[in-house]
Amino acid sequence: MNLAGEWDKAVESRTVKDRVYEAATTLTSPTTVADVAERADCTKEGARPHLEWFVEVGVLEKVADNPALFVRNEAYFEFRRITELTREFKTPEATDEAIDEYRTREQELSSYFEESSPEAVVLSETTYDDLDEAYDRLSEWRTVTRRLRELREAKFRLESNLGGSPASSFP
Repeated sequence: MNLAGEWDKAVESRTVKDRVYEAATTLTSPTTVADVAERADCTKEGARPHLEWFVEVGVLEKVADNPALFVRNEAYFEFRRITELTREFKTPEATDEAIDEYRTREQELSSYFEESSPEAVVLSETTYDDLDEAYDRLSEWRTVTRRLRELREAKFRLESNLGGSPASSFP
């Protein structure tokens, strides 16, 4: 079994649309068609229609026309993450344990920084023995806070949909 060969074959068989999508999911700041094309290993003419289509379906936002600049639509990706959580947990009660675990970790991180939210932390104005560790904890706190929000939304969706199948109610 040649896993490297299989991987190479799978990578080579990706379509331009697949490669543009992979590049599009990383666009956290406004990016030109040329930059996306370079990342997707295709021409600007090959990338442009796919970028426009991803705007139409909500994956991307077009933030400027000349030059055309694209950025990922965070609301789309949040919706997808929440939808996956509803499929994973299936019932509101099943989300409660995860919410409790994340809430506990959020409180631990809040105590470490002695702040009420990650947005209130300014690392440059504090003196931590290990700035790298503080940065890692702050990053984790932001992730935990986002995940808690998503879990609560998933629980709300599941509670709102008690009469039907939660997994089948969302695209």
